[in-house]
Amino acid sequence: MIYIHAIGIHNTVPGEKLPDLTGELKSIGASNRRSDHFIQLAVIGAHKAAEGHKLWEQTAVYMTSGQGNTAVFNRVCEALRIQKNLPKPVDFINLLSNSAGFYVAAHLGLHGKNLFLSHHHFPVQMTLLTAQNDITLGRQKAILAGGVDEWLPRQDLARKLSGVSETTALGEGSNWLLLSSQQEGAIATFELTGKWLKEDELQKLLTAEVKNNQSSIAFARRVPAAKAAGIMSQYPEFKRYNYEESCAYYETLSFYALNSFLGGNKKGRLLHIDASAGYYMVMVVEIIPAKI
Repeated sequence: MIYIHAIGIHNTVPGEKLPDLTGELKSIGASNRRSDHFIQLAVIGAHKAAEGHKLWEQTAVYMTSGQGNTAVFNRVCEALRIQKNLPKPVDFINLLSNSAGFYVAAHLGLHGKNLFLSHHHFPVQMTLLTAQNDITLGRQKAILAGGVDEWLPRQDLARKLSGVSETTALGEGSNWLLLSSQQEGAIATFELTGKWLKEDELQKLLTAEVKNNQSSIAFARRVPAAKAAGIMSQYPEFKRYNYEESCAYYETLSFYALNSFLGGNKKGRLLHIDASAGYYMVMVVEIIPAKI
């Protein structure tokens, strides 16, 4: 069994320009030297998950993103292709998305394994599946896992990269989970199906889940509205968990869906359903009631 010990939420819907994170970085004692907006987002979200917890120094950092540090990639391309100059040294160093994980580990004083994972269809789920497997197999004792996506001023480019419609509102976020195999002090359990589910397999899973009368369902933005409505109609035993009103779209939004449920409820069980390429993946979190 995998246990969640803490959550960290940084979720915003920018207006016409990027939010200035300087003040928030200063308030948590983090330096913004040699970093950029993407890295700063990662540090702030991870800090919120770690705050109030004494993390083991060998805690691993597993991080993902829909597109990675797109802004620094654009700056490097502009320097090379348009300005015909070498990129700035800091931009060159930060071009690797792994750099964000390094800054997170440095800020929190962690010396464990540090991974940046990417996946075209299910970035959040495949990152958490890796974490789940590594903890189950005893390869890691504790993992700080998170997803980071930044808002790009060029909204037309951002929507094209994300594969969403021209009218989709975009946000940014840095959302993290502290995971381990230890039950003591945990706030919830976590489970992720280790395979891509076909339609009939999803139906079988939901039918078996009906017996849990505290279950709610959340849908990722990639699940068609008609499909989500059909599931809720077919399974009236489930409650619909609506997290969408408090956020705009970014590709690691599934982390936020889990975290907002855990942070806003004292009990309950949530199934998060995501879809891509005709397949589904289901994540399940269940709150451990606080001892009185």
